[in-house]
Amino acid sequence: MGTMGSTTRPYKGRTAEERRTERRGRLLAAGLELWGDHGWAAVTMRGVCAHAGLNDRYFYESFPDVEALLLAVYDQALSDLLTYVERAIASEPLPEERIRAGMSVFVNAMASDSRRARIGLAEPAGSPALEQRRRDTYHLFARFARDSLRPADEEAFTVAMLFALGGAGELVINWLGGSLALTPDELAERASELVLSVILPYL
Repeated sequence: MGTMGSTTRPYKGRTAEERRTERRGRLLAAGLELWGDHGWAAVTMRGVCAHAGLNDRYFYESFPDVEALLLAVYDQALSDLLTYVERAIASEPLPEERIRAGMSVFVNAMASDSRRARIGLAEPAGSPALEQRRRDTYHLFARFARDSLRPADEEAFTVAMLFALGGAGELVINWLGGSLALTPDELAERASELVLSVILPYL
């Protein structure tokens, strides 16, 4: 009984669960920074722990392996982005304005921190698990757009949206690489125009 109590009682005003959550957050932040700066292949368990200021044993408290950490980092970044997009389009009644608002948020998120683009758009290539997560993400955003815009032909719209999202992603990658002399607002508008040209026939 004493052993169980020692693992659950508050320490410095925080419960064991709160401390575990805080350690997991530090590991995720370290994984994001290392992946964004050096690539996913450079992320190691010991490197993440050292960057987070934690002992190695705490890694396995939250993640079974490095791949699980990478997927969690990816999913957190995706969740944040989806939240921003949802907020941006909530007040826009017209499909065209919803696309423009969503694209503006997407482009500016990538522009404000290029690590997001490396993680979400380009960097997953080479890891089967991360590559599958990226493909799943395109389908997630296609479904999100479908549910938001309510097209008459959902199947045709989904195909068109997947095509448009892939093109928009490549456009952002090239822009971040310096091959397109556009401001973030100009890129968002160009991307919006291209996406709309593809999906409007299905709305």
